[in-house]
Amino acid sequence: MARSSKDLAKRLRFDHRPRADAFRRWYWLAALVACGLGVVAWLAFSRTVGERQYLPGPLTPAHATFGDRCAHCHVSFASTPNEKCLTCHSPRVHSEFELVTPPCRDCHIEHRRDDLLVTLSRQACVDCHGDLHGRRAPLVAAHISGFADHPEFAPLRQAGADPTALRFNHHLHLTSDDVNEHLVCASCHVLAADGRYMQPIHFKPHCQRCHELKVTEGVPSPMSDVAAPHVEPARIRTVLGDALLALAARHSEEIFAADRTVLLPGRAERGPIDESRSLQEFQRKYLAILETALYRPFVDSPPLLENNKQCFLCHVQGEGPAPGGLPVVVETKLPSRWLLGGEFSHRRHDKLPCATCHPDVEGSALTSDVNLPKHAVCVRCHADGVAQSAGTECMLCHLYHDTSKHPVASPRQSLDDLLGRSAEQ
Repeated sequence: MARSSKDLAKRLRFDHRPRADAFRRWYWLAALVACGLGVVAWLAFSRTVGERQYLPGPLTPAHATFGDRCAHCHVSFASTPNEKCLTCHSPRVHSEFELVTPPCRDCHIEHRRDDLLVTLSRQACVDCHGDLHGRRAPLVAAHISGFADHPEFAPLRQAGADPTALRFNHHLHLTSDDVNEHLVCASCHVLAADGRYMQPIHFKPHCQRCHELKVTEGVPSPMSDVAAPHVEPARIRTVLGDALLALAARHSEEIFAADRTVLLPGRAERGPIDESRSLQEFQRKYLAILETALYRPFVDSPPLLENNKQCFLCHVQGEGPAPGGLPVVVETKLPSRWLLGGEFSHRRHDKLPCATCHPDVEGSALTSDVNLPKHAVCVRCHADGVAQSAGTECMLCHLYHDTSKHPVASPRQSLDDLLGRSAEQ
């Protein structure tokens, strides 16, 4: 049966005070108990974990020691100022030509994840370098939005020859059978202890086993056993002179004395190897012979090794003689590092054969060749939008802070050091 509105209205209460129920009766008591439990919990956490109870997220390992000292980095009701960072870190700069230097907190954001503060996305770099403006025009490129449009690397972009004053032919060393051993890249290029770059090339460990500085033509034994050190000509003269005097003293009978044996049938009297009347005369004579052979001018005609066996097979002779009639040898200036504007780790690429990144080395016959990987070679692995990409983040190769521009800053660290990776990994 349908009910009228009058019947429904009879069920409504128009009292000024609602009827008491269980919840309303204990409302204030429950609120007081909840507040009391909160105070007890706060006191308990204050005694056990201290200020760590206020952390909105994990700290990075470098700042973990400050987890219970918020005031060490934070200022009340304000963001962390740069002055707080500089109490531990030395001042760093990025570029003296940047218009505005962003505060540390804009890039190094804490309490987000248990990771390192240097693992930044490339967007932090693209924000400026995507449309770069500074106190002077950009030297390389004003619009870089990713690695795909990264400029060619500086040594290759400048279209110059290898500046090293040294004659070297990779093709000859890697393919010739005229050497003492079969050479491969690792025969000379040895990884440094930190895994980043190769150890510098030096004559004694890398070249001497094939290119021993001895003169064997035009000098009698035992003078052919005198080896020249790999130093400047003035020091070579001193070392060779001393070696000749020591040799003459040890083999004086053989070098200077004639054989006094009575002649027998079929035997001729043996004369001395040298007719010098004094040690000084002997030294001057053979020092001149050795130096003439060592510093024979370079002959650019095959076979190069037969025509140029000594110093100027590899070294470049400068103009004019040095004091004492010695030749001038141009300083080699062999760079130990080519990519000065970026970081690199050979160890992180050691699963790849050398030819993967240096495909033209075996055919390189010109000393002027710069056998660095081109940008196009790197893009094959470091590509955007590819599932198996090795990554295109700017921080893989570049560091924002240039510690070399501040006198109290520590030396530039490798990317592996900054990422906390040990050299054994």
